[in-house]
Amino acid sequence: MKIPICPLGGMPADDFLKSYWQKQPLLVRQAFAGFESPISAEELAGLACEDEVHSRIVIEKGGEYPWQAIFGPMSDDLFAGLPDSHWTLLVNDAEKWLPELAWIVDAFRFIPEWRLDDLMVSYAPQGGSVGPHLDQYDTFILQAGGQRRWQISTAQVSEDNQVADTPLRIQKDFVAEQEWLLEPGDLIYIPPGVSHYGVALNDCLSYSIGFRAPTHAEMLGSFIDHLCQALPAELTYRDPGLKLQVHSNEITADALSNVREIFSHYLRPDHPELARWLGCFVSDAKVELTPENRDNFDTVDALLTACPVLARHPASRFAWHSSGNTTLLFVDGKDYAVSTVFAKTLCANREFGSRVLEGAMSAGEAQLLLDLYNEGKLTVAGS
Repeated sequence: MKIPICPLGGMPADDFLKSYWQKQPLLVRQAFAGFESPISAEELAGLACEDEVHSRIVIEKGGEYPWQAIFGPMSDDLFAGLPDSHWTLLVNDAEKWLPELAWIVDAFRFIPEWRLDDLMVSYAPQGGSVGPHLDQYDTFILQAGGQRRWQISTAQVSEDNQVADTPLRIQKDFVAEQEWLLEPGDLIYIPPGVSHYGVALNDCLSYSIGFRAPTHAEMLGSFIDHLCQALPAELTYRDPGLKLQVHSNEITADALSNVREIFSHYLRPDHPELARWLGCFVSDAKVELTPENRDNFDTVDALLTACPVLARHPASRFAWHSSGNTTLLFVDGKDYAVSTVFAKTLCANREFGSRVLEGAMSAGEAQLLLDLYNEGKLTVAGS
């Protein structure tokens, strides 16, 4: 595993969070000095042909219509028929399919890892772009090969400022406030709601490290679903203090008060299930990968002997929360009661010496470690 570097050009992470995070864009020259892409454009195209990989091609010119979007899986014939310029291939979750890229996202652990979404890799020949647009999430864009011109605008964008007849939300009117030419190793940070427009000047590879930004509707709906799973059917609407009404169809203030009391019982800041729900929610893996075939272990002793260094698989999401005497480890949407030492050891770094847990694990934790390995959520370091 490569040792993650701090990609802020010497800026302390605290200063970045205070002055830039979700506030303003930032350009860092040679954040990854001497960077060479671990994968080629040809390898990226091959990955885009896989059935389970989320990929798309955006053709600005030379397609069936301007800004044509093609969604994967791709094919060799499709790539052979692409124009010479003005198109872009984008592949999501690249670090989950290609674990050798995981060290890149690990360089951004000054942002809580449970906020991370994915590493998206894009390739474009000259003129390739996905148009001026904005995202509602934070992203760092690393220039991995070639040159790309980026233009930035912080102006508000009206709902009708969209190119018609395309599923892409491309702005038809865009006026740049800043412009940067990125070389390999350069990095830009784009906060949510900031419009950006990148155009490849030559054959170009870009890595985008994006962070999850679930909507309030998604979070609220998920929390309510979480609570409802454990609610018994006997808990029903009741009104033992019902009074005779003049109008039978009227929804009275008393009825609204009853409903308000029900809702306030569950939707309160100190609800004991809030931490458990959040841990399961943010650790839920959106990409399910089948582990490679390998020999499973029957005992934890056999695992520790054969695998002195273990690693969290990049396709799995780990988080933990401690409150009082309870520590919960979250892995891919499930929660496990463990010791704080056990949770910290698995989450502190992508790789960890398995023997550091020997003698410090309970029988349940030892079985959990074995299960996580056999399920592919832990793997041999370097594999």
